[in-house]
Amino acid sequence: MKVVLIEPRPTEANVYSKIHMPLLGPVYLGTILKARGHDVTIINENIGVPDYSKLEADLVGISILTSTAKRGYEIAKKFPKEKVIIGGVHASLLPDEAIGYARQVVVGEAEEVIADVVEGRLTEPIVKGKPVQDLDSLPQPDFSLILDYKRTILSPISTSRGCPFDCSFCSVTKMFGREYRFRSAQNVMREIEARNEFSLFFCDDNFTANPKRTRELLSFMLEKKVNRWSCQVRCDVTKDESLLNLMAESGCRMVCVGFESINAKTLQKYDKKQTIEDIIKSIKLFHRKKIKIHGMFVLGSDDDNAMTVWDTLAFAIKQRIDTIQMSILTPFPGTKVHENLEKEKRIFSRDWSLYDGQHIVFNPKLLSAKDLQLAVVRAYTDFYSLSNSLSLILRLHVRNAAMRLMGYRIIKQWVIRNKNMHWLLQTQSV
Repeated sequence: MKVVLIEPRPTEANVYSKIHMPLLGPVYLGTILKARGHDVTIINENIGVPDYSKLEADLVGISILTSTAKRGYEIAKKFPKEKVIIGGVHASLLPDEAIGYARQVVVGEAEEVIADVVEGRLTEPIVKGKPVQDLDSLPQPDFSLILDYKRTILSPISTSRGCPFDCSFCSVTKMFGREYRFRSAQNVMREIEARNEFSLFFCDDNFTANPKRTRELLSFMLEKKVNRWSCQVRCDVTKDESLLNLMAESGCRMVCVGFESINAKTLQKYDKKQTIEDIIKSIKLFHRKKIKIHGMFVLGSDDDNAMTVWDTLAFAIKQRIDTIQMSILTPFPGTKVHENLEKEKRIFSRDWSLYDGQHIVFNPKLLSAKDLQLAVVRAYTDFYSLSNSLSLILRLHVRNAAMRLMGYRIIKQWVIRNKNMHWLLQTQSV
């Protein structure tokens, strides 16, 4: 059977599109189907958009995030409905919506049911996937299935699923559950050796969640001289000095850390289980080990006011965070934030293409939607300014300067594409 799996591009400009990494879900599913003898092609629209009128396929699978759902539905309408299957995080959260565009929707993890769906043994409209308990049983993902795929700056690799923290704005636990599941260190190393990538990005929500397994994996990496990698962690990893040392020794170049806020009340509301003191201490310890920090903040909680954005910017500059991500609080379906804002009738847009963390879609409590949107854009512009980039070059921080320059170009493009911001007028009609 000729199967085409599609990762749609965001409809709106995305601030972080320049560092796009392919979703691993379609690659895992494509690898499983290929092993069963199917002819599989993966189309990643961030790499290229084909002429769908000329695309030949017996079955089309579309994996959607909330921000790509609108585009995903547009693609689905280009094919006969009986040929289309939709999955991914957004479809798992709103299967009744997604089924309007497909013959079937797969909810949750699809690896253990995808062959039965494709080969017609599971025929119900909404198919519930099964959490993969033994992650070592998954095949090594075959990235060659992606049409025109080239190695990126950061090559994604997943070593675990699930997260017990259940932050109020996050949809991860709705997709993967609140219990961690891990691949063994040996299994991960076999994949690393087979892929032979220049630079790896561990896309686990918390790479160091199992310190014992992480130590074992990092020891393998140190032995094999895998000397350039990055990951997502919580700031509490710095409380384990020996683990932090091993991260640095084995080649960790950058960590993406969900600091989320420098407002103590907001941290409590987000259920982050960390303090501002924890954040400051972790930054110092990461930098002491020469590990760069991509600090991620979420702005717009009910305790954030007009100064919170500027306080966050000042904090990032003072603490010398290398790069920042200032997301606007987004009420993703299925989250506590969405439930609360929906009850209070404060969500003014359900255009899913705006649910990318860069557009405001609800009315904050302590400032207007317009003020929050513009403040975030201006703060980004200040942080990723040409003058800041030049200053880094003069101080011989070339890599940081390059990242700031890339950020400058992305922000400039985003502002041009969104200069009218007509959608903000909707805030007046709530």
